[in-house]
Amino acid sequence: SPVWFNVGVEEHPQCSACFINSVDDTMEGILGLAKTEGMLFKWGSGTGTNLSPIRSSKELLSGGGEASGPVSFMKGYDAFAGVIKSGGKTRRAAKMVILNVSHPDVIEFIKCKEEEEKKAWALIEAGYDPSFNGPAYSSVFFQNSNNSVRVTDEFMQAVIDDKDWTTRAVTTGEAIDTYRARDLLQMMAESAHVCGDPGIQ
Repeated sequence: SPVWFNVGVEEHPQCSACFINSVDDTMEGILGLAKTEGMLFKWGSGTGTNLSPIRSSKELLSGGGEASGPVSFMKGYDAFAGVIKSGGKTRRAAKMVILNVSHPDVIEFIKCKEEEEKKAWALIEAGYDPSFNGPAYSSVFFQNSNNSVRVTDEFMQAVIDDKDWTTRAVTTGEAIDTYRARDLLQMMAESAHVCGDPGIQ
């Protein structure tokens, strides 16, 4: 059964607490998601998106040159989420970001929030306010989202059997990199220990 949200509070309520959005591997799709999320935050809801359809930083753009990859666009999404208060009030935007374990940028995704956390620690060490809304945390990326790696039964079996795991290009499906599956899971555990992310879905 649905959970009604904001009903009886707002004249024209947005009646769901969370919206799952898709994204296309085009600039129009990537920027369109930013608009969609911003409007959902404005009216008090959270969002969740699997960014795996966005080609990796290890792939080429259709017009030549290298793609930025989903983690780079996450910085823009995170910035919008940070400045748009949910419902225009005091609640921060609620945001979930997902990347498939087969995506070529999975290691960058696993480590992105841990690296930013360490930057915040350095600022705190230098004397900046360590509070959640203080300048140390507000000046680093990825503080407005929960990140999760979407794993498969096949990946988890590779961990159990101590097998390799190969990431695949979004555009062509060709093999990109091969890792020990247990090493990837260990990276997830270590980053989660440092900063709470990524989760596993």
